[in-house]
Amino acid sequence: MADHPLALIVGANRGLGFGLAKELLGRGYDVIATARHPDKAGDLASLSAAHPGRVTIERLDMNHIAELDGFAPKLDGKMLDILFVNAGVSGPAHKDGMKATVEETGALMFTNAVAPVRLARHLLPNVREDTGVVAFMSSVMGSVADNMAGTSELYRASKAALNSITRGFFNAGLGGRKITVLSLHPGWVRTDMGGPSAAVGIEESVKGLADVLATQKGTHVHKFLDYRGEAIAW
Repeated sequence: MADHPLALIVGANRGLGFGLAKELLGRGYDVIATARHPDKAGDLASLSAAHPGRVTIERLDMNHIAELDGFAPKLDGKMLDILFVNAGVSGPAHKDGMKATVEETGALMFTNAVAPVRLARHLLPNVREDTGVVAFMSSVMGSVADNMAGTSELYRASKAALNSITRGFFNAGLGGRKITVLSLHPGWVRTDMGGPSAAVGIEESVKGLADVLATQKGTHVHKFLDYRGEAIAW
């Protein structure tokens, strides 16, 4: 993998993560792709077979603290040009703070807000100085300013929390290193989470996300952007 830039995509077994893995491979990146159950990630295995020596599949469950905190040694010192943390869940089906239990709220917040940045902190020494990009899959639903609907309040809160913790990571967690940090909204995408009526296809979304990663690298800022590169209000 030494001849190509390297991207680590967390949560790459399906949907947007898998699409982004394919897109970045097409742009010359080697890819480390994580899945909770690599033995069941048939599409990733096929992708790896189609690109010999350029795709590495690693197990990672973002809800398993030992795996989360012990993942960095698996990189064996490799330097990342892109770290893209795509993990996330929609939360309880009722989506209602008035019905939420302590367990439901804690699980949603840990998976969507705490675990992604916790992993990034562990992997920061492996992110390339100056041109490295750390990106988190956020959502426009995490925007407090744009929340005019008030629906899906638990999911919205988890993504707003992710944005807030990410800002703390950028301002206090980089240790003076020049690294770009992005909170990215992929659009309303036709995935298992977005549903069949969503407005944006996976290929369109991941192409846009890859363009944003390329455009923003080296800027050393933290921005909240959509897949077209347009700013979203915090």
